[in-house]
Amino acid sequence: MRLALLLALAAPGAAITAPKQALPPTSEKLLKKRGGAVKQLPITTWLPALRKEDILNDALAGLTVAAMLIPQGMSYASIAGLNPIVGLYCYVPMLVYACLAASSFVVIGPVALVSTTLAPMIAGEESEAAKLMAASSLMFWSGISTCVLGLSGLGGLVERVPKDILSAFVTCCAFNIAGTQIPSVLKVAKPHGHTPLQILVGALQNAPDFHSFTAAFSALTFAFLVALKRLPLHTMLNLPKSVPSSIFGSLGPFLAMVLGIVANQKFDLSGRGLAEVGVVPSGLPSIVSPLSRPPPNVKDALVLSFVALTETLAMGKALAERASQKLDTSQEILAVGAANVAGSAFQSYTVAGSFSRSAVNVVTGGSSQLSSIVTAGAVVLTLLFFTGCFERVPKAVLGSILIYAVSGLVDVKRVKALASSDTKGLAKWLVFFGLMMALGPAEGLVASVAVDAALGLVG
Repeated sequence: MRLALLLALAAPGAAITAPKQALPPTSEKLLKKRGGAVKQLPITTWLPALRKEDILNDALAGLTVAAMLIPQGMSYASIAGLNPIVGLYCYVPMLVYACLAASSFVVIGPVALVSTTLAPMIAGEESEAAKLMAASSLMFWSGISTCVLGLSGLGGLVERVPKDILSAFVTCCAFNIAGTQIPSVLKVAKPHGHTPLQILVGALQNAPDFHSFTAAFSALTFAFLVALKRLPLHTMLNLPKSVPSSIFGSLGPFLAMVLGIVANQKFDLSGRGLAEVGVVPSGLPSIVSPLSRPPPNVKDALVLSFVALTETLAMGKALAERASQKLDTSQEILAVGAANVAGSAFQSYTVAGSFSRSAVNVVTGGSSQLSSIVTAGAVVLTLLFFTGCFERVPKAVLGSILIYAVSGLVDVKRVKALASSDTKGLAKWLVFFGLMMALGPAEGLVASVAVDAALGLVG
């Protein structure tokens, strides 16, 4: 479903599959009230309109999303090559986005596609601190470029990228993430190289030297995640209809992380060779200037901006369509840009709309951006009081969560459709995919757009 939403940008007017549950009635009221003089600050419209029941529903949704964000954020930060705790430094951009967003339902934060795109951009930095500064600098400049698009009304350019390029990009990212996590789930040496092809081939070459206990623990974690999503636990426990049947799968990563911490603490699994996350900084991040280092490569900043906008707008349009509304694209782009500019001063890295967390936000009753404010508050409390717990998180758990999360990103359906009806289109898809695997997600994306444009001129 997430891939269908991403590809919807490339085909305006195409059917979009959104969460099946109808949106809360309050959402339509809030969406209709927007506009006029307060367009640039939507919170001044929807906040006074909230009823007591809306506040309670948003609070529940926000806490549920926080339970998803904590393990996902830590996992996605590790993909980018950053300390896992950096994934929780997203509370500032979440708050800024909540004030400016055109969408009532989209939840932003660390996402897989941005993380895997960022990783090779900062891989050359010598230290963890240097990587974080590079990531924050890229966040700032990608945010600036995003704001320019929003204020100039040029956001429609994002929608013109062919869907097969997006399909190949998402599939490439899935393979890249899987390759980067093989060392964590099997406890083998990290592969050399920075491109997805180098990482995947190197990881598979090292796989035969796996650590048996780590591999077994990873398999158990993965099976646990699958079971929570697929078993009819809602029926088995005879829960009321007011409890969403998808809640077990949504909370699976959080439960897996908690159980991993408890098991590691009680049975000293690290003594059996299970690698831990290790020391993580405690408390809130200090304020730093993203301008303290030279500007990054312009291409890198633009690619990050594009990836963030693609996922955010896809989710926002899907949910707005479900409510029979039209998303204010320029306002949404401005909100994403401002969120990234603000977050860059708090040691965060580029954020975007999350499909899984946005969907859960809606299903659990979220009807305004108040739910995101609650989520951000929960993350702040976690950073202040519970970071010590994360030191005992097994790396195998985070790796399993990531592989589980991206397993549905490989666009097999699109490849099959092209193979059966459009061999020329399949050849183009394979060229795009090959470029991204060989050059890297960012470089391959730029090269694919250039190749597609050249083929269009020739054709």
